[in-house]
Amino acid sequence: MIRTLHRLVALAAVAGTAAIWTPIAAEAFPPTVTVEPYELVEVIAPGEPMIFGTNPCPFAITLHHQGTFVTTIFFDADGTPIRLLGRSKAFTETYSANGRSVSTKSVASVRIEAANDEVTYTGRGNQRHLHLPGVGLLLAQAGRFVIDPETGVVISFSGLNIPAGSEFCAALSP
Repeated sequence: MIRTLHRLVALAAVAGTAAIWTPIAAEAFPPTVTVEPYELVEVIAPGEPMIFGTNPCPFAITLHHQGTFVTTIFFDADGTPIRLLGRSKAFTETYSANGRSVSTKSVASVRIEAANDEVTYTGRGNQRHLHLPGVGLLLAQAGRFVIDPETGVVISFSGLNIPAGSEFCAALSP
């Protein structure tokens, strides 16, 4: 998640720096849209940060992100980037360990805005929803969250947050 966040922030940096982004003007340049495949594999040791919490399991978890990012950059009348909107398309997260795996689709959107030399990263929607029949939710986040793009720390959150716990570990245990 944090690596994915840094990737989106890097896209924002390419679009322009916080110091030059300005409020929306009446007449704007048309937005640009890019579609990019994305794939990242992370190995998360016990106790390391993992999706709004830490890996609670006594073993490492492999997290495989795979899908496509659709990024739209909006401009003001001078052609200066003012907002970046990213969304996932056919994006999956697969958590695996000990020969077992559980997967979820992510359909959330991300909005990166800069004003007054500050960058705001806001996510909305269903980030992940891991459900195991007969057990229930293993891990889920949905709602609105604001994250510090420098540290990956959640500044504010409203909605559903079920961090990985004992049921998550049991589903991936040998």
